[in-house]
Amino acid sequence: MKVTRNTVKSKIMKTIVSKSVKAAEQNANSACLWFFNQPEPPKDLKKLRKF
Repeated sequence: MKVTRNTVKSKIMKTIVSKSVKAAEQNANSACLWFFNQPEPPKDLKKLRKF
């Protein structure tokens, strides 16, 4: 199998996307303490909630 720059780049981009979606899910499922004053999350982020 020949490894080209495009295949490596696409694998790296897929990894970055999956990691960022996982981080967004964790952020959507967590709550902030009252003194940190967490801003209102975007509506699209609420779709990722697991509970």
